[in-house]
Amino acid sequence: MAHPDGRLRGATPPLLLSLATGVSLLALSTVAVAQDVQTTQEPAGAPDMDAMAIQLDEVSILANRGPQSPIQSLGGVSVVGRDEIARYNAGDLEDVLATIPGVSTTSDRDDPGVSISVRGLRDSGRVNVMIDGARQNFGVQGHLDSNLVYVDPALLGGIDVIRGPVANAYGSGAIGGVVAMRTLELEDLLTPSERYAARLGTVYGTNGPDWLGKLEAGVRLTEDADVYGAFVYRDEDDYRDGDGNDVDNTGFDVRSGVLKARLRPADGHEITLSGVIYDNDFVSSTGSGADRDTDVRNATYRLGYTFVSPDTPLVDLNFNLYRNETDYTQIDQNPAAARRDVEVSTTGFDLYNASRFDLGVVPTTLTYGVDYFRDEVETHDNVGSTELFTPSGTREVYGGFIQARFEYDTWLEVIGGGRFDHFDLTSTATTEENTGDRFSPKLSVGVTPIQGFQIYGTYAEGLRSPTLNEAVVSGLHPAPAAFELLPNAGLSPEVGHTLEAGVNLSYDNVLIGGDGLRAKLAVFRNDVDDYIEYATLDRPGVANPCLAGRGPICFARLPYDALQYQNIEEARLEGVELEASYDWRWGYVGLAGAIIDGENRRNGDPLNSVYPDKLTTTLGFRALDERLTFGGRWHAVAAKDDVTDPTLASDRYDVFDLFVAYEPNENTRFDASIRNLFDRQYQAYSGFPASETDPAPGFEAMFGVSIKFGVDS
Repeated sequence: MAHPDGRLRGATPPLLLSLATGVSLLALSTVAVAQDVQTTQEPAGAPDMDAMAIQLDEVSILANRGPQSPIQSLGGVSVVGRDEIARYNAGDLEDVLATIPGVSTTSDRDDPGVSISVRGLRDSGRVNVMIDGARQNFGVQGHLDSNLVYVDPALLGGIDVIRGPVANAYGSGAIGGVVAMRTLELEDLLTPSERYAARLGTVYGTNGPDWLGKLEAGVRLTEDADVYGAFVYRDEDDYRDGDGNDVDNTGFDVRSGVLKARLRPADGHEITLSGVIYDNDFVSSTGSGADRDTDVRNATYRLGYTFVSPDTPLVDLNFNLYRNETDYTQIDQNPAAARRDVEVSTTGFDLYNASRFDLGVVPTTLTYGVDYFRDEVETHDNVGSTELFTPSGTREVYGGFIQARFEYDTWLEVIGGGRFDHFDLTSTATTEENTGDRFSPKLSVGVTPIQGFQIYGTYAEGLRSPTLNEAVVSGLHPAPAAFELLPNAGLSPEVGHTLEAGVNLSYDNVLIGGDGLRAKLAVFRNDVDDYIEYATLDRPGVANPCLAGRGPICFARLPYDALQYQNIEEARLEGVELEASYDWRWGYVGLAGAIIDGENRRNGDPLNSVYPDKLTTTLGFRALDERLTFGGRWHAVAAKDDVTDPTLASDRYDVFDLFVAYEPNENTRFDASIRNLFDRQYQAYSGFPASETDPAPGFEAMFGVSIKFGVDS
């Protein structure tokens, strides 16, 4: 309904609220009847949790820089495994991250790059997105301000998602969270007994996805050396929306690949060299209606070194040196042939060690390390507008962290620590520097009063430095909408203060032998001090550029004469997240949902960066000795009308997907999936006006097959 001051307000959808509440109460009631239930984390004969829709048992390197499963983590942590990525023949990150609570994605109009939001925070490094440990800091600024990630899901072996600033061990800036992607490697192809292998795969689709070809190959040269490589070609045509209308300029051609080599020169030592290449050609539109030929090339190079001492548990050393380069080139198709180039490179490293020992009778893990990255931005064009929006310059950020994890008996876990960050921004657009530093603490406490039932509480802080775009963007916006862009070199960094409380449930043999119940319920509040956002200015005595004669063509005088990034006193984001699954061997059901609200505490305005409430339900079945898996997924997305501008609002919608996978033998796999089964016409919320985004694809069918050839040692 309408707010008295003209802003739009919305209420929590009763469907989502009731479902989340009902599931949480069901999970909690399970504790009362589970006193005699087997509750070991990995019991004999437990179901294959890797096949579940929500992989709460899958062990990964998560928030504490150590091996742990999401169900054991004292925070909002989720894992997407290789099987889940393959199940839907995922075409982009939006498909892959669809079932993660609190995570939303946006694709800019006519651009396959994806912007990731976690708990209502996105862009400008608020979410630390990494590929094989390398930060992906590319961003272009214009009508849609976004940090865009370019990666082909067909090359991904898994994704870890950490919500909130609890993951301060992963570096500076992640006040929203961390999305850590892992590309495919040798173990994703070869079994332990195989010497070398190759796999061929292809996918055909309707309504957009045309054809995908994939080749993988790997070889164990010796017991201490191996090589793996994969190449993917993807051809996408323009798709049709749910009303059958063609959506122009939504097709693209992608060539991507990964190459990895590993060497183990001595016991406990491992060296990894890797490279990931992504090259995408597509056509994008402009506000004037002219098309642009666009090419995006993203390359990530990494040198990794690990040493796990066979003689002492005090040494578990990890070193990661990386460089990411993104070249973004646009050439107008009109006779003027204006050319725009944005080159963003990030060079960095991180080094950390884990020492394990007993502090009296308390097992203790002490993790400590340092990290550094440097962003370099170069923009060139023959018009001048690219430099206006995305100024050249550098940003350097370095820091260090230390944290201690204490485990007392089986009922108490305490994690305490903090990190120090320093940042420095310089640009050719200004002589002023923006620099600062801060220490951010973290404390988590988990209590397990009953085996299988854990409650936890967390307080964490995080720092995000301003970006070059935010601090030094300046100049006159070109006609016909002329206004000034004002720099603000004095921008303060954002500081996130997060309080989180949650419940983790892990029970086996609940209803029938061999079944499993896993659930995570979290409630959080994140107060972001000095939140940075665009502010419109109408300066007294300053003529609008249209009236001052500096804009040769203007539609009309705008209600403001300038825009500037400014700090607001405080932004508050709060909500509840639910992630649950029940597996009974021949079937499984999963729930993932979030209700999030955001507010500008200075004036009460809602935050447009918060996405609509969403609940995803997955139901799957297994047959033929688990060689056949089939099921469906339902996305229920609420309306979004608590926005500052009615043009940003979106309607409620429901989308149904189907999937089936068949493995007649260990070397052959068939996949088929249908997205938007009922051909629903809808437009997903983006935080931008509807005119700047495209409607979603309608009915879409995908068919894939992969065949593996392997030779044993």
